[in-house]
Amino acid sequence: MNKILTATHIAGEAFDVTTTAGQSIRVEGSSAGPDASGPGPMQLLLVGLATCSAINVVDLLEKMRQPCKGLQVEVAGQRSEKPPRIWTDIALHYRVWGEVDERRLARAIWLSETKLCSAAAMLSPVADITHTKEILP
Repeated sequence: MNKILTATHIAGEAFDVTTTAGQSIRVEGSSAGPDASGPGPMQLLLVGLATCSAINVVDLLEKMRQPCKGLQVEVAGQRSEKPPRIWTDIALHYRVWGEVDERRLARAIWLSETKLCSAAAMLSPVADITHTKEILP
């Protein structure tokens, strides 16, 4: 196996995570509340899902010669009440700017969520992942 990252305990539930490429992020546990200086581990799973899918959608729209001027993904989720508190329901809302054909956008999202996005492949066996989309000028 290849080393991917190192998580170093700072204090309480705070960890500084550094990748082998040198990028870093502060991650905090859920008890840190609104004063947390970084996202929690479960939020980061959704960050991975949103960005993995968005990267694929942008790439696919480009290959489909669709004039995507911008893309934003909002994520909502529900976790189980009992430990382990896994994500059980995840909703992605894709907001796309440009003269993008709705059917091609739907196809790009479907391909990303079912064939290309590794994060979706990992989460879909335990979570119901749904999506909505809107196209803006």
